[in-house]
Amino acid sequence: MSVIAPVVAPGIRLIALPLPPPLGIVNTYLVEGARGWTLVDCGLHTAEGEAALQAGLASSGIAMSDVRRVFVTHLHPDHLGMAGTLERAGAQVTMHRPEAENALRMWGRDERRIDEMYAWIERHGMPRQPGDDEMRALWIAMGDLVDPVERMRTVEDGETFDLDGRSATVRWTPGHTDGHAVLVDLDAGVLFAGDHVLPRISSNVSLYPFSRDDPLGDFLGALRRIRDLPVGRVLPGHGAPFSDLAGRVDELLAHHSGRLEATLEAIGAATRDAYAISRAVFPNLRSVQDERFALGETLAHLRYLERSGRVVAVDGTPARWTVRARL
Repeated sequence: MSVIAPVVAPGIRLIALPLPPPLGIVNTYLVEGARGWTLVDCGLHTAEGEAALQAGLASSGIAMSDVRRVFVTHLHPDHLGMAGTLERAGAQVTMHRPEAENALRMWGRDERRIDEMYAWIERHGMPRQPGDDEMRALWIAMGDLVDPVERMRTVEDGETFDLDGRSATVRWTPGHTDGHAVLVDLDAGVLFAGDHVLPRISSNVSLYPFSRDDPLGDFLGALRRIRDLPVGRVLPGHGAPFSDLAGRVDELLAHHSGRLEATLEAIGAATRDAYAISRAVFPNLRSVQDERFALGETLAHLRYLERSGRVVAVDGTPARWTVRARL
């Protein structure tokens, strides 16, 4: 396999790793420090993904065993998947501490979390689907594409992470996941953004039974906190690197402001469950998986509106929501 890893910032190369649709690609970044090589994120562990990673490293004149450090921005399998393979090749793997703890729970082969998720979905109005058993099997199978990491090193928000001679600061950016963290290299003016700031889409921000209380509030707050960082290059987990961090943050804030208004309009003068609201806000869903993502995102927007005093949750089976002005 021939893979070219282009230079996207001084001393930093992008290696594009394959994913199933719809994303298709996840970015991993190879950083050359004064003392060696670091990867930021590491792709889903499939045969195609491992071959692409090895080819991208080879195009830079190194092998997997030359990578000394790996920083993983968050626990999703397309970012964490090959960390264990890199550890076995000699790298030290590091994550933000709360995210590392969540990753152990998520990928620890405990199906109780899946049961909890199904109960949550039903509570919020989504009917049982013919493909539910297949979706459960796919969730379990996804864990097989995430390598176990035996000696995970953890860091705290605000700590310095050594990119083998280049210094970066860990910044906690919750929302897409509870413990998501970015790296800020102020000397080089570079932000390793993970999935916090993407160039063309907004990351999925969902409310789950095991998530923080207000993930959308977390996400919007974290966007505002990084908006004015003095960086000239943003390296996202998906999509092309870009330069205008403040402009992109403003677009994302405006997008979610519009989505909040659309959520209120979908409730209207009625009392509606979250699944019905999600189908009004997202009318063109193509699969059961899309419906579940839409439900989680709608719930995140409803929780934000609830915490802002604009809607009220009405207990029942299913749980429903009403606009506060009607009370």
